[in-house]
Amino acid sequence: MPVQTEEHQAKAVGNNLRVSWKDCTEIGRFIKGDSVEKAEEKLERVIEKELPVPYTKFDSDAGHKSGGGAGGYPVKASEEVLDLLRSAKSNAEHEGLNVDSLEVQNVITNQGSTFRTPKRHRGRSPKTAHVNIIVGER
Repeated sequence: MPVQTEEHQAKAVGNNLRVSWKDCTEIGRFIKGDSVEKAEEKLERVIEKELPVPYTKFDSDAGHKSGGGAGGYPVKASEEVLDLLRSAKSNAEHEGLNVDSLEVQNVITNQGSTFRTPKRHRGRSPKTAHVNIIVGER
């Protein structure tokens, strides 16, 4: 496989998204290597609760779905990742890449910063995630 340089790639970055970073990690494993159109279709089916995301790393206490092992329907995280994927696609189009031959090359997720919400939620910290999506030409 030839080494991809940054001139054949585009990315989108989301910082401190109000979603679980574990769900974003599983979604990233789910769509990595797919074409952008196929990944968008998969995420839309997850949002409609037709296709479960298989949980491979964070699968303890996860319910099993028919047709596979542990999985779930992380709707909120899927919506955020879908927005980032569409943003990366438009960034690639702006950079002059061929939109029809784009694939999801990498999805990097990290735990976001924690902050406390005073007087609301009794001192619980909301979940946040940093998500980077890198798309490139095949």
